[in-house]
Formats: sequence, structure tokens, C-alpha cells
Amino acid sequence: MKTVGSLVRWAGSKRKLLPVLMPYWNSKKFKRYVEPFAGSACLFFELNPKAALLGDLNTELISTYKSVRRDPDLVLECFKRLPKGEKNYYRIREIDPASLSDFDRAARFLYLNRWCFNGLYRTNKAGKFNVPYGGRHKISQLDEETLFRSSKTLKGATLVNADFEKTIARAKKGDFYYMDPPYVVESRRVFAEYLPGTFISKDLERLGKMVEKLDKKGVHFLVSYADCALIRRLFKKWHIQRIWTRRNIAGFSGSRRGTYELLISNFLPSPGERK
Repeated sequence: MKTVGSLVRWAGSKRKLLPVLMPYWNSKKFKRYVEPFAGSACLFFELNPKAALLGDLNTELISTYKSVRRDPDLVLECFKRLPKGEKNYYRIREIDPASLSDFDRAARFLYLNRWCFNGLYRTNKAGKFNVPYGGRHKISQLDEETLFRSSKTLKGATLVNADFEKTIARAKKGDFYYMDPPYVVESRRVFAEYLPGTFISKDLERLGKMVEKLDKKGVHFLVSYADCALIRRLFKKWHIQRIWTRRNIAGFSGSRRGTYELLISNFLPSPGERK
């Protein structure tokens, strides 16, 4: 079966890690796939689970997924109406998304996502999207096949615009939770925060407590995170796998660096655990 691929570009996407992430999933063993930090949800789209729960604090992202799930044709129609070019980019960026219809709002999000610098999603303190025009560093076209396949895959998902703790609170036995939170290394952020106040070290500590609750409920979980002392301390009781990967956050490919990532789980995958 042909895989869907991610609908959106996303800084920190785990697409390059899919070969090592996928063995943790077993469609015969798990009843529902859950991702509290959805972002581009590349693992979700790759696995195409029958039932899923996707949560994210980013209102525009979740709103877009809902519109794509509901009517991809209308989203595509609205997207095609948007004019290209740097001046148009900044004009469209200035539009208040709350003033638009659901489908125009989704089209605006996908448009900005494709034309902005490096697929970043960043806002100012007022919550206003402020990423500059990316021009030469873009995938400007909206792939129609990906759009329609994404819509079909999303029909099996419940979408929630909420803090990760609320999504984790909905856990039940038989769930598989994959969590890829924004990176915070002690007091230094590896990635620029993409929403005001979204994730700090205290939130990582809060996540550490929440995975304890998942384990007590008999829920299988997997967390991916940058290798650092804080994460090793907070999650030391769980299985930890260290892997090498290349980050795609830098603006130019020549400045992108390799780094170590940790995969933390309360179970070990076996070679037979596949999609």
C-alpha cells in the first residue's frame, strides 16, 4: 500500500527516523494510535492506523486537519486562489485567520507553510504568525494526491486542540502513544519555540509524570527526544535507545548537523512488530 506522506512541512519532523520508529507499532496489538504533539504527524500518516487520536496546542494546525478531513476539494480550491510572490505572502500572512471561513483558513495555513522559511511555525507573544518569506527554500505546490490521501487517513482520527496532558488523560488500555515534544535542553531551547509558552523544562517534567500514568494503565508509549542530561534523568527507568540522525531545522543544507536522539519506551519492539 502506498504511504500518505506528510501534508505539512514541519521543523523537527521525524521523517528521517521513520525506519526506527515504525517497528514500535503493531496493528494487531494496539487498538488506537495517539499522538499528543501531532505536528506533521509523519508517523501517523505512514502507519495509516484504523483509529487514532491526534492532539496539538497549535489551533491553526488542528483546524487545518479538520478541514482537510471534511472536504479536501474545497481546501484545494481555496488554496489555488491564493496568489504567489513575496508581497502576496506578507499580505496573506497579515490576515487574521479567525476572520476566514474554515476552508480559507486551512488554505492560508498550507500556503504559508509552503512559502515560509524552512517550514517553521513561530508566533510572536500575541500569537501572530511571524515567519518570514522563504522563497527559494520552499516546496510551494500542494500535492493533490497527498492532500486527498491525508483526508482519507484523517477520517479515522479524533482531532483535539489541547495541551498534551489533556490528550494523555484520555488514554485507555490498548492505546499506543507516540510523543515527540518540542525540545528543551535544560534552560536552552534546541528549536525556537513555535508558540508562545508552549513547552519549557517544567513541561518536560510534567510529561515524565504523565508517562508514569500511561504505564500504570497498561498503555504502551514511545518518546523521541534530543539526547541530553535532563531527559536521561527524567526518564531513566524506561528503555532508552540512542540513535544518530540529521536535523533539518537549519536554513541551509550545508549547515545542518547530525545529532544523537533518544527513543524512550516502556516496551521493546521486536522485528515482527510492523505495520
